[in-house]
Amino acid sequence: MDTVNLHSDFCSAPCPTWRYPARSFVAYRVSEIAGESVGDWAACDGCYALIEASDLPGLAQRSLESLLAKHPEGRTAAHVLISDLGDLHYQFFQNRLGPAVLISDAA
Repeated sequence: MDTVNLHSDFCSAPCPTWRYPARSFVAYRVSEIAGESVGDWAACDGCYALIEASDLPGLAQRSLESLLAKHPEGRTAAHVLISDLGDLHYQFFQNRLGPAVLISDAA
């Protein structure tokens, strides 16, 4: 796994330390457009702790805060965004294939 440009798939933090094996799945559909989540998900230590605690609301809140820090114009849609993030994370939990694996520089 190339760790140079890797970011947490949950909050976009750089240099995640965990990888969750996962099935690919259709993450969203808008009209006739679909977006797919392909394979494993990377997580930073903060997201890892929330995932291990099965704290989906906390994970969605962490992701939302990170997103809004980069895109403050999205604050007006925060209630929709947190719902969408929660739905996406729920799908991740449904498609997770096993426990987290530590990402090492040698991987």
